[in-house]
Parts: sequence; C-alpha cells; structure tokens
Amino acid sequence: YRKTKSGSAHTPPACTGVFNDVPCASPFAPWIEELAAEQITGGCSVSPPLYCPTNNNTRGQMAVFIVKTFNLP
Repeated sequence: YRKTKSGSAHTPPACTGVFNDVPCASPFAPWIEELAAEQITGGCSVSPPLYCPTNNNTRGQMAVFIVKTFNLP
C-alpha cells in the first residue's frame, strides 16, 4: 500500500516490536508497524497486541483498509 501511495523508493521506519506475533526479524514487520502507526490497522487484538498475520481478511476489512489508506470519503 505504501509504495503505491508514496512511490517505489519508500521504505518504512525500523521495526520496534509493536505486535507480539510479528517479530522484527520478519521482513514484513516494519511495513505492518507502519500501517498501525498510520492507524490503517489496529491488528486483531489490543491486549495482548496481535496482528494475526495468518488470518484471512474479509471483503469489508479490505474495503476499510483501502478507504483509510487513500483517505476516501
């Protein structure tokens, strides 16, 4: 999403360990944490903080993701 919005040269900030189930060793962790920092997603659980990367997304969840990403009305 971010490269679409900000260009192909964009790189996210370094991982800080926001989600218990997305270790910083994962190549996706910085991208996922950037989504959380920009309030595009809050993950699947607040306490403990989980992203649940193996869960399937519903069509409705993806619609919200796109609307928030591109600030659509």
